[in-house]
Order: sequence, then structure tokens, then C-alpha cells
Amino acid sequence: MLLALRVLHIITGIFWAGSIFFIVSFLMPAFRDVGPDGAKVFAALRARRMFVWMPVFAFITVVAGLWLYMIRMGMAEGWAKSREAMTLGTGAFTSVLALLLAVFVMRASSLKADDLSRAAMSMAAGAERDAQMAVAMKLRGRAMMSGRAVATLLLVTVVTMAIARYI
Repeated sequence: MLLALRVLHIITGIFWAGSIFFIVSFLMPAFRDVGPDGAKVFAALRARRMFVWMPVFAFITVVAGLWLYMIRMGMAEGWAKSREAMTLGTGAFTSVLALLLAVFVMRASSLKADDLSRAAMSMAAGAERDAQMAVAMKLRGRAMMSGRAVATLLLVTVVTMAIARYI
């Protein structure tokens, strides 16, 4: 059971962190570069339920990691005060922050921006449409900034998980 939980944690963690690094480093800048044509790709990602599955994988990663941490804590008296435990605890903390920021800011801003853009495209050209597109652009910027923060938090998480045993 412990091995299966660890494999689950590692595989979902690789998927989550790798996806975030790709999205922030390549996909979001490409959307910005191509302008309105990026909406087609975004719609395809939405149709494939990426914005449902990414939080699921992130949640599974965090829950499995916290479960592993609790199991490890019960295996050796005094382990919770060790450098390894503190390092893993730091990684756990940054992963929880990354999950919350990813779901409640990055994801929410991206989806709201997409909804506003779609609605604006069906409006007649004019001030109201321009105002709605401006709000969508602001939300995209918020998604990008929060995405960078999520990627940074996940980088700290990945590094702490990788080095905890050696500290």
C-alpha cells in the first residue's frame, strides 16, 4: 500500500508540475502571441476537460503526499523534528499554496476571461464590447501572474521533495 501511494503521489505530481511548467513557460505566452486565434486552442483544452482534470491531479498529489507524510511521522519517534521532516513539510506547505492559487486564481481567471471573450465576440462592435474585452485581458494577465507564482511554488516543492532525504 505504501509503495502504491508513493507511486501515485509521484506520477500525479510529475503530471501536475510538468503541466504547470509547460503552460506557464510555453502555452500562455503562445496564446498571448497569437491573439484571438488562441481562443480555438483554449476551447479545445476546455472541451477535453483540462480545467477539471488538472485540479483533480493536483488534489490527488497533495492528499497522497500529506498521507505519506503522516505515515512517515508515525514510523519513527522524533522524526517530525528532523531536517528531512522539516524539508518535506516546507514542500507540503508550498504545494498546498500552489494548489489553492492554481484553482482559485489561475484557473478561475482563465475560465472567466474565456467566458467574457466568448460573450464579447457575439456583441456588436462598440464601447461595451471593448470594455468586456479589456476585462478579459486583465483576467488573462492575472492568470499569467498567478501561474508564474504557482510554477515557482511547485519548483520549491519539487526541489524540497528531491533533496529532503539528503539534508
